[in-house]
Amino acid sequence: MIFPFLLHTDSAYQQFLGKLGLNPLLKLFSIFFLLLIFSACEEIPDGVIEQTKVYNKVKSISAPANFSFSQTDSILTTSIEFESSKYISKVWMKIKSENGSVTVNSSLQMLDNGNLAVNGDQKADDNIFSARVGIGKKYPNGKYFIEYYVEDNVKLSPENVTKVAVHFFNFNNNQVSYSPLISNLTIPNLVNRGESFVFTLKVEDQNGLGDISQVYFKLFRPDGTLADPQNGLGYFLMVDDGNLDVFGDQTAGDGIYSFKNLFSSTAQTGQWKFEFQAKDKSANLSNVIIHNMNVN
Repeated sequence: MIFPFLLHTDSAYQQFLGKLGLNPLLKLFSIFFLLLIFSACEEIPDGVIEQTKVYNKVKSISAPANFSFSQTDSILTTSIEFESSKYISKVWMKIKSENGSVTVNSSLQMLDNGNLAVNGDQKADDNIFSARVGIGKKYPNGKYFIEYYVEDNVKLSPENVTKVAVHFFNFNNNQVSYSPLISNLTIPNLVNRGESFVFTLKVEDQNGLGDISQVYFKLFRPDGTLADPQNGLGYFLMVDDGNLDVFGDQTAGDGIYSFKNLFSSTAQTGQWKFEFQAKDKSANLSNVIIHNMNVN
């Protein structure tokens, strides 16, 4: 186990030990003692991603593994416990979807003030910091994660900010789950080998575009074999990211998914078959659109 702060004993930890009022000889002894402790440290608890600082060591995290929206209660409560909060100035958290496309909260402070109603904290000054955050029905179903951050009063900014833990949970907005719909395919009927071309597809979902998980197509050669994209999926993923140069997509997030392709000089000539489909985060599948293209 490697602890980055041990590489900077003469700077950060001299400042830290100086705050404890130790004389130089005791400082040296304290550093040696800390080295012994960390060389035999116990296994890092689940969810804790960094334990490099003795002055903000995490003991536990409290957060649900599954959270569902309801009309009567849409508040998620989470807490993080430290061995000591003497050298902690501030604790906060972020909540995002697993792929990072949806942000529920970018910076919510967690407090150890005993205010159960406002931030869900059970008892003041017990080294447990808590927060409550509303997650409404507008957020799509799926996996989300909470990141926990600490600002300490030992180091100088920005080195005093550390991400200390992460927690994943499943969110269910309890809304009717509609299947996506694909339409308005724009694609050539005839192309020549060696010439690049772009095709686009419109995708809609009554649960919102944020509920779309994948838009993809399968590609079959004239001899009927499936073209392998070598991504482990068996199909090609289309994008709506605004990357015009690489994928030919004009505008990010507008529901128009795109793909730029080129048949090599050795590709089979004849009729290639495209099968388009979309999937949402509840695994509902859209209608299928089939298009045949002649390749010369």
